[in-house]
Amino acid sequence: MSIVDIFKVAVAIIASLGGGALIVAACANWLAGIWAKRMLQNERAKHAEKLENIKTELDLLKQKDVTRHHDKLSTYRDVIKIISEILSELEVVATGRQPDISEETEKYFSLNRTKVYGYIALVSNQEVMDRYNDLIDYLIPIIYEGKKGTWNDMRSKANDMLNAMRRDLGINEGDILYRGSR
Repeated sequence: MSIVDIFKVAVAIIASLGGGALIVAACANWLAGIWAKRMLQNERAKHAEKLENIKTELDLLKQKDVTRHHDKLSTYRDVIKIISEILSELEVVATGRQPDISEETEKYFSLNRTKVYGYIALVSNQEVMDRYNDLIDYLIPIIYEGKKGTWNDMRSKANDMLNAMRRDLGINEGDILYRGSR
């Protein structure tokens, strides 16, 4: 065997191994591409499912928040109605148009102040409860003990309670104030 023959055999062996290696490398590259696409699809599917779950949870939280807001608003309307009726009766006495608080007003106050306390306790924060208690603590001596109170003080305490309710509802455009002359 000559050097040329040995060289030809060596080139043939290298060429055959190199060609096989090239085929194996091409197949491996193709298979890796398929696996990568599958893994990417699986990851996308997992992320899409997680995103859907998060969206569903967010929708539930938004619905709960909207429901809670409407419940507060409805409760506060009921509270304002009851307080307004009591203040209306007290205004008549405070302005001297009626000498004393009627027994009916006293009974109405007694019945409804605890009811209002429960309404507020169910839906609101401590600030609203504190302002309601300030108002009621001011009114109790007027109604039950015959002490004098001023309409301005009653209105001021009622406005404090309304402003606390507004803040609790997220209405942050400033406090409401009485700017009239009476």
